[in-house]
Amino acid sequence: METDFAAPQPQFQVLGPFEVRVRDSVLDLGGPRIRTLLAVLTANAGRVTTVGTMVEALWGPESPPDAHRTVRSYISRLRRALAVDQLIVTHPAGYVLRLDPHVVDARRFERLVEAGRDALSAGRAANAAEQLSLALTLWRGEAYGEFAATPVLRAEAARLEGLRLGAVEDRVDAELATGAGVALVEELTALTDRHPGRERLWGQLMTALYRSGRQVEALDAFLRARTVLVERFGLDPSPRLSEIHQQVLDNDARLFGVPAGDEPARDDLPGDVPDFAGRDAELALLAAARDTGGHAVVIEAIDGMAGVGKTTLVVHAAHRFAEHYRDRLFIDLHGHASSQRPLSPMAALDTLLRALGVPGDRIPQDADARAALWRAELATRSVLVVLDNAADAAQVRPLLPGTSRSLTLITSRRRLVDLDATQVVSLDVLPRQDAVALFTSVAGGDGEECSVHEVVALCGHLPLAIRIAAARLRARPAWTVGYLADRLRQAHSPLTELEAGDRSVAAAFALSYEHLDAPRRRVFRLLGLHPGPDFDAHAAAALAAVDLPEAERLLESLVDDHLLQEPAPGRYRFHDLVRQHAHAVALTDEPEPLRHNALRRVVEYYLHTAHNGSRLLDRQHPPIAVEPADCVPHPLPDSAAAMAWFDANHSCVLAARTAAEDAGWDTVVWQLAWSLDNYHYRRGHLHDNIASWRVGLAAAERLGDLAVQARAHRRLGLVYAPLGRDAEALLHLRQSLALSEQVGDRLGQAGAHIVLALALTWWREDEHDVLAHLAEAMTLYRLTGTIQWEIRALSMMGAAYTRLGHHVRARRFCESALELCVRHDDVYGQADSLESLGAIAGNTGDHGQALAHHTRALELWRDLDNTYRQAGTLAVLGDTHRDLGDHEAAERCWQEAVDLYRGQDLHQAADRIAHRMVRT
Repeated sequence: METDFAAPQPQFQVLGPFEVRVRDSVLDLGGPRIRTLLAVLTANAGRVTTVGTMVEALWGPESPPDAHRTVRSYISRLRRALAVDQLIVTHPAGYVLRLDPHVVDARRFERLVEAGRDALSAGRAANAAEQLSLALTLWRGEAYGEFAATPVLRAEAARLEGLRLGAVEDRVDAELATGAGVALVEELTALTDRHPGRERLWGQLMTALYRSGRQVEALDAFLRARTVLVERFGLDPSPRLSEIHQQVLDNDARLFGVPAGDEPARDDLPGDVPDFAGRDAELALLAAARDTGGHAVVIEAIDGMAGVGKTTLVVHAAHRFAEHYRDRLFIDLHGHASSQRPLSPMAALDTLLRALGVPGDRIPQDADARAALWRAELATRSVLVVLDNAADAAQVRPLLPGTSRSLTLITSRRRLVDLDATQVVSLDVLPRQDAVALFTSVAGGDGEECSVHEVVALCGHLPLAIRIAAARLRARPAWTVGYLADRLRQAHSPLTELEAGDRSVAAAFALSYEHLDAPRRRVFRLLGLHPGPDFDAHAAAALAAVDLPEAERLLESLVDDHLLQEPAPGRYRFHDLVRQHAHAVALTDEPEPLRHNALRRVVEYYLHTAHNGSRLLDRQHPPIAVEPADCVPHPLPDSAAAMAWFDANHSCVLAARTAAEDAGWDTVVWQLAWSLDNYHYRRGHLHDNIASWRVGLAAAERLGDLAVQARAHRRLGLVYAPLGRDAEALLHLRQSLALSEQVGDRLGQAGAHIVLALALTWWREDEHDVLAHLAEAMTLYRLTGTIQWEIRALSMMGAAYTRLGHHVRARRFCESALELCVRHDDVYGQADSLESLGAIAGNTGDHGQALAHHTRALELWRDLDNTYRQAGTLAVLGDTHRDLGDHEAAERCWQEAVDLYRGQDLHQAADRIAHRMVRT
């Protein structure tokens, strides 16, 4: 029965009127747009066709607002019409029409042509003529003829027409090799009339005429060819055409066989781009290596991420160096291609040897022998070889020369560090000025300077992205650079805007992703969920739920593939556009529950590591209970390691807090605020601390946790007070005290009194009120047995008494506090007490003793790596030096304090100290 057999795959005919046939029936595809859409997919069969390419093909530059939705509707209609499962498949970057090559007449044509050429190279002329003739019979008219108004199809039609004409020339060569002559004259006469610039056709016509006994007409054909070439194209006849002319004059018998003699120079290089910009340093490096090669083999490998301009640079360099080499060969190794597997070294060597004129019957079938023949051929020649788009070192190694006469330029998305005797150049994105120059060159005109800078920044300075953005601007006269910048800035993902014709940044990234193995694809897309700007292997291990060695291996592999960057040892990050692609792939390829679990793991990794780090920074800080998590925190042996980790990961922890807030993990939100608090204090990140505790307070309110709310109010009051936001500080501190009393939290009450005392001190309020709060705090600390905080309160009381003029009592309090802090190894308390003793000495006129106390306090703050308190102590040290008459030392201290405060974004504090410098 019919249903017992798989449905036949449709046959696609593009070499003439566009038709899709099932058995003998032509499918009714519908109107012009849906036919155009299927034609675009067919031309790009096996490769990703982006939605942007489809929209451009269907509507041109002025597409309707709902174009993307309409494309999806057309795709659904095509799927129903074609009635074959998985024929059109969805891809993150667009759609793929999955066709076997034999069902598309253009692909069958290309395969037959390739087979014919192989036969011709192998000396099997009759077989070559048969294969090439069969290929040409597939043509029923103009390829994609009805789609001449569609640029992408017009370009494909032109490519196919070029292949057809080349196949005709090859077929004529094959027939000439079998002894034909008279039968070809009429055809070649018509062909030279239609294609007067094709010297090969003129040479074939001269040969056919000579074989037909028409020597004079053969000579006349040369005169006509030379006239056309000179007058129409400004060119002299090539050496090969001139050689055939001489053979005709000489009645050379070789014209009755395959033409012999020296082969003309081979030049396969693609054209150089006219708008090349930048890369001066890289070009100089390549030139220097070539010029200083001496007797050494010169091999230069250029690697970099997708779209960074590797091939563009190498082709540009090759054109610069071309005059030094007789032959210039270019081969695409298909290391990263959607529709083709990487070219095997055997196949690549076959292509390269034939390009040098080695007959097919001389090419060995053994891999080592074939590579040896290649090296032997290069040893006698001066050849520039471009090996483009290499997959890995194993693919390239057999293609390398053995002598210094040749230059080999290699491009790859993967670092080829395991190639011996190779200079490796890793391309980064363009510097800003070069990026601007490239955009301006492609787009034309000057543009608005600020907007151009913004556009290239939104493109991540990536050459492919810049070229596409500039091309879109050039194609839309109504657009301004500012409007383009707005589109890129406001797009959910700029990648959706970086498509033009058959070029797409997302599609380029997709090729790199598709060539990864499963473990690397998984970690790549999961890293797209990472909330911070960069990460280390510990964070990646938590995110992907793998052990640390495996995470390190995967990250380093992605660096080698240029999908990750390593700006500092052990720190990894995405290029901004690659991050967007990784996130998009995670949304499409990773199930939502697995995404949720991965994000939860990495957020909890940051929470647990930050919590452990905070405990190391100040063990007097009242602890919190953090639930166990399914992750391994970063090991932190001491406070120095904790500060180093916070410095490296601060923005990541802030991003993790935001991610937790977005996910509704309220407990994690306030616990991250707590875990960041000590670090924020040490580094003077007061504004970040406000932001953290504000969201922490909101989370605690949603949880209904009064104790946490009290803590949040207290910390906000502590931060607002030194910033001069007195009313907000007082409101939060009163609320903290009230809530702590409500829940019976004596430590919380004591903390509120301590901060109120500090705030009143900063605001220069009545010192008796300060002492009252400190006395209440000391009583509560005694009741709770919290001796360390009681000691710190004692030191604060000493400072209050000296401000009241009770210097003897003040000194007794502070000296007792200092002794107790030393006994309990409380370095924070020691530094506080020393500052208070310094103030007492200064107030009593003993500036030398004050200098000693403040200097020792500064040493302790530096030991603690507390840059916030260093700034305050340096300011006081400056005052002390001034009082001692050492204005130079005072200026140094004040300047260092100003620099620290500026770095902490505490400009009011910096301005107050800078004002002292002006007055002195």
